[in-house]
Amino acid sequence: MAVTQDQLEKLFGFAVEFAQDMLQKNGEFYPFGATLGLDGQIAAEGGYDGDDDHPSTQDVYVAVSDRLAAAGADGRIHAAALVANATVPDALEAPTRDAIRVRLEAEGFARFIYVPYEPSSEQAIRLHDPVLVDIDPAFFPA
Repeated sequence: MAVTQDQLEKLFGFAVEFAQDMLQKNGEFYPFGATLGLDGQIAAEGGYDGDDDHPSTQDVYVAVSDRLAAAGADGRIHAAALVANATVPDALEAPTRDAIRVRLEAEGFARFIYVPYEPSSEQAIRLHDPVLVDIDPAFFPA
């Protein structure tokens, strides 16, 4: 099944909404994933299942990335999103440096989508227009 633009947008929306909720509640978040299953359903992918109660952000990112790559390579999912709290590279000229970065992938599609954000009022987060960057695939190799 080819993934539709609508399905990718829904997966992206799910990921950004969850990240925004975490930022508003906690001021930060650990990396996490989301998938579009073979049944067309979107599911969250937990961050870390190691022994450390306070793992590093990098360890969580790598763990989630590895699980998404395995699921993509094995054909267990149609699309994946890997989400992290990131800094927008200077070359992208975003309105703020802080961003929700979504690595969004499906077969034949791979992008980093930076969603710059800033606090707008007490515990509210203002999102800016996304900045898209084409990247090499990691979860659905050609």
